[in-house]
Order: sequence, then C-alpha cells, then structure tokens
Amino acid sequence: MKTKLMMLILVPLMWNCKENPEAAKPKIEEAKQEIQTVTALPAIIKELAKFAEPTFSDSTNIDELMMFKELDANGTVTPIDMERAVDLYKAMTKPAQAAEMPIFEIQNTDNSILPIQGKGFGGVIWANVLVDRKTLEIKKVAFEHKAESDDYGAAMTQTSFENQFVGTKINLEQNTFSLQKAVEKAVDDGQIIDGISGATMTSKGAVEMMNEGLRTYRSYLEGE
Repeated sequence: MKTKLMMLILVPLMWNCKENPEAAKPKIEEAKQEIQTVTALPAIIKELAKFAEPTFSDSTNIDELMMFKELDANGTVTPIDMERAVDLYKAMTKPAQAAEMPIFEIQNTDNSILPIQGKGFGGVIWANVLVDRKTLEIKKVAFEHKAESDDYGAAMTQTSFENQFVGTKINLEQNTFSLQKAVEKAVDDGQIIDGISGATMTSKGAVEMMNEGLRTYRSYLEGE
C-alpha cells in the first residue's frame, strides 16, 4: 500500500522534473512529506517494533523490519498488510476469543512476535512473545492486561515475572510451563513458574495462556 501510494504521487512529479527540474524539486519534497504523514505508523506497530528491536526509531523503514502474516482457525498462514495485522491485534485484546491471530516476522532473523490471548482474574489478558521459530526458544515476553488488580494481578507485567518464561524452548506436544503452586517439582514438570503473590488466578491464567496460546501457532512453527 505504501509503495503504491508513493509511486502514484512521485511518478508524475518525476516526469515533470525532467521537463522542468528546478520547478519540480519543491513539489517532490512536499509529496514525500505527504507520504510520510499518510503512512504514519500505528502506535501498536511502533510498540511491537520496539519490543523486537530496541533501536527502532521513527526513521526506521517498517517494511525493512517487519513482515505481517495471519494464522486462521484452520492453522493456515497467509501474508497480510499492516492494516489487517493491526485489526487482528486489536481484536485479540478484547474479551471475545479471537479466531485469527496476527504474526509479526522480524526481517533478516528467525524471530517472530506471536501475540497470545488469555483470561486472568479481572478479564482478558494477552502477551507478546518473541520466539526463534527455528529453535522454538522464547527470547522475550511482555504481558498486558485490561483489569487485573493494581496491588496483585497487575504484577504480571513486571520483568521479574516475565523473565521466568524467557530462554525456554516451546513444547508443542504438551504444556511447556507449570505453576509452582499447582505441582510438586519433578523432572518432567517442564519450566516451573513462581506465581504472583496474592494473585493465584492471574498467575494461573498467564501460565495457561502461554501453554495454550503458543500451541495455537503449531502449524506455523512446524512449517518453518
């Protein structure tokens, strides 16, 4: 969409530039500014870009950083545009179960951001999970919520809780994580997660979301 818009605006001006180079220069600069205004990145895309690449800035070309895909209810993955990806992401942050999920592939790497959706004590919770799709290692996690209690469940967004999931390889056959209070430690328990003090329901919801949400992407990850 961005490329087509740029061509529609710039091609006629470039033709005029051949006829009258000096007169066309100001118009070309105005056109470039117009393109930048029209294609201003949505806040969601900026947030995800910074999550994946901390050096991201407004001058970064998003087309060179990220590719957008969709995973449907049948496990089929198809390329989509940024607008569709944003709509899918917004739907995922609402209470209703999302039927389709967006995928944000980071260019020139094996990393993808896989958003997942779940339910906490106060309502919908979700997370952005940066995954190496070749090794299935979780590189980074960021939890978000709508209505978890400030003194308890909201602690799911703290780095100390999120980092417990980082470095673990996703198990697509069974649960990758277990909540400490729900199991006795054993060799085959997988990665044990210490729950948030005073927020058992939120902790349980976060662990279930990680297990079930990441398995949702099984066809995508196995196809890599």
